[in-house]
Amino acid sequence: MNSNEQDRKSDLYTVKQAASYLQVSVATVYTLVSSGKLGCHRVGSGRGVIRISGEQLSSFLEGAAQVEVRAVFPGASRRNRKPLKHIKV
Repeated sequence: MNSNEQDRKSDLYTVKQAASYLQVSVATVYTLVSSGKLGCHRVGSGRGVIRISGEQLSSFLEGAAQVEVRAVFPGASRRNRKPLKHIKV
């Protein structure tokens, strides 16, 4: 790990900065935090402001990288398709 990676992991990001880093909306970051999928720190009194560490962002991305993406939507098998009447082969 080089010094830039170490610096990034020790930094604290605002929700807006985290959204920019992940290339998602601010609302998506709030949803990820409230669902527990993305860790955060609350700083200040009361509910406080949300800060997300670089390490938490890295952990989230590592977990997200393990998700398998399917090319075909579930339930869309060829057997269930209706023939197209307007196309003649």
